[in-house]
Amino acid sequence: MNKNLIGKLFLFFLVLQPLCNLYARKVDANKPMSVRLVESEMIRCPESWQLDFQPKLKWDYCHGLELQAMLDVYERYGNRKIYDYALAYADTMVNADGSIKMYRREEYSIDRINSGKFLFRIYEQEKEGRYKKALDLLYSQFEGHPRNADGGFWHKLVYPNQVWLDGVYMGSPFYAEYAYRNNLPHAYADVVNQFLVAAKHTYDPANGLYRHACDVSKKQFWCDPETGQSKHCWGRALGWYAMAFVDALPFIPSHQEGRDSMLVVLKNIANQVKRLQDKETGLWYQVLDRSGDEGNYLESSCSAMFIYTLFKGVRLGYLDASYLKVAIKGYQGYLKEFIKVDENGLVSITNCCAVAGLGGKNNRAGDYDYYINELVRDNDPKSVGPFIMASLEWEHIEKSKNILNQPLPTEYKTEIVVARDGTGDYRTITEAIEAIRAFMDYKVNVFIKKGVYKEKIIVPAWMENIEFVGEDANETIITYDDHANINRMGTFRTYTIKAEGHNITFRNLTFENNAPQMGQAVALHTEGDKLMFVNCRFLGNQDTVYTGGRRTRLYFLHCYIEGTTDFIFGPSTALFDDCHIHCKRDSYITAASTPADVEVGYVFRRCKITASDAVSKMHLGRPWRPYAATVFLNCEMGDFILPAGWHNWGKTENEQTARYAEYGCTGKGADTKDRVKWAKQLTKKEAEKYNDICYIFGDWKPE
Repeated sequence: MNKNLIGKLFLFFLVLQPLCNLYARKVDANKPMSVRLVESEMIRCPESWQLDFQPKLKWDYCHGLELQAMLDVYERYGNRKIYDYALAYADTMVNADGSIKMYRREEYSIDRINSGKFLFRIYEQEKEGRYKKALDLLYSQFEGHPRNADGGFWHKLVYPNQVWLDGVYMGSPFYAEYAYRNNLPHAYADVVNQFLVAAKHTYDPANGLYRHACDVSKKQFWCDPETGQSKHCWGRALGWYAMAFVDALPFIPSHQEGRDSMLVVLKNIANQVKRLQDKETGLWYQVLDRSGDEGNYLESSCSAMFIYTLFKGVRLGYLDASYLKVAIKGYQGYLKEFIKVDENGLVSITNCCAVAGLGGKNNRAGDYDYYINELVRDNDPKSVGPFIMASLEWEHIEKSKNILNQPLPTEYKTEIVVARDGTGDYRTITEAIEAIRAFMDYKVNVFIKKGVYKEKIIVPAWMENIEFVGEDANETIITYDDHANINRMGTFRTYTIKAEGHNITFRNLTFENNAPQMGQAVALHTEGDKLMFVNCRFLGNQDTVYTGGRRTRLYFLHCYIEGTTDFIFGPSTALFDDCHIHCKRDSYITAASTPADVEVGYVFRRCKITASDAVSKMHLGRPWRPYAATVFLNCEMGDFILPAGWHNWGKTENEQTARYAEYGCTGKGADTKDRVKWAKQLTKKEAEKYNDICYIFGDWKPE
């Protein structure tokens, strides 16, 4: 057979296979929109490297964008096929030595950094060294990346002196997350500077917007000779910039100099987005500073980016709750204007600008005619990825409610009763939560009658000022049975209850994960700040209580907590007063991951530590992260506590950073003469600091 013919046949079947898949597979219309979009993309692009219409392998920012969004969906809904799809791209692109196919650091293109964001979670799950090496390789680009005199990165080596809004998104969220995960506090200032430098160079005082880019040298033909700025505010450029804020800020310490200035810029962006929202559709135009002008059009990528930014910004407390209405109007308009569904349920997104830039080999002028005449196409990752993330935020808010067809209630109760027997306002706690108004400035009391409530519960981030009170701590039981080995669920999705809201109190309740001892199984997962647990019981085995919110504050009073291994773990600041800690197996009580810049981690005051009869070798704690901080004060410890007391998790370097201390404890397990040398025995004066609630919690005084 002729070689040319063989080649043509091969290409034919290569094209035919995805088409066959396209028509053979269907997407369930009853699934959440985020899942439907992911499944549609996986049908359109059977191989993950094919995303962004690619005919061959490419290390591309669009892959990083969309695979990051897909992993978000996997973490929310747990479909293993989604994870494997992302893993396949990592497997294909990352070589055994950590080098990356189609990536050349010496090109110094900031776009190539974004491709690697999804590798953080791949490495966390797979624990393969090549992924860590790949992350280190990408980070090393920052060390040599060319900069302007003010420290701002050039967009690319071939685009000298140019700051593009796009580039802030491409580099800075990765930079911030890498710094956080690798304990590089010195890097935060550089991350913050990228945001502020971009704002300084692109801000247009005439309209409050930010231009697409700036040539600091003022030499490019497309720039203003006096300001160096490009001619317009391109919608997607501002969208990239906006998303960069809400994705990077969670990793930047609240005390970091310049962070407040970042929030000022973000709030201005949100205000401009609100101002320029199309009144009829709720969407945004391709060229923002020419919104509504002839030839301009509503564009799907910038609209998705703005919706996502507003949703997430409100959820994380960076933006005022009033912007939620803007986001909801945008989301509903997006579904109407841009979403198309075929007979097989495949979801498509229309009206995406394929690409827009400045200069380069095509001498792109960046004028109005240029932007409105660039190619427009469907299912571009720059629309799909952000809208998947926006949909997740939407689903986070609404869960099972469909507010498109059901108006929000006009009256909200302040006293709610939950009863399994139907004698209350609701039969489930989830139903009660869904009936509570978001971001309310008044208090709501939820009384939960005796009974067993088998529910997997989320108290969402927009819930505040709520008190959940059980009728009886021993007989008001919230239980579920997920564990980490179910479909490789992982630790963080196994919770029975996840508390994301702020300023919430739980009283007289039992939180239980009754999964068999087959790995991590969380009863309580916290993300919110100012959470109180009074006279509550936490029942489980490994990883019973996960204090998951960085720089959040938790107070446990008169609580019972049991478990086997690392059953109190996480990064939060948590005070345990007069609690009963019960050890069910030889292992470790705590596994703190306190951030390096947070002084107080776990504090146990006047707690009683007991153990099952078979337990004889228990450690007080081991450091999940290097700067773990845990102190036991005036606690009662049995002889099952090992003389060494503490463990370094097999890493001697942790001994230099872990912050472990004791004072005034009693019982056979409290003898400190054989404690590890790197743990501290506090003086009376040092211990007295922990009597000051302001030292532990700052401006929060639990009542």
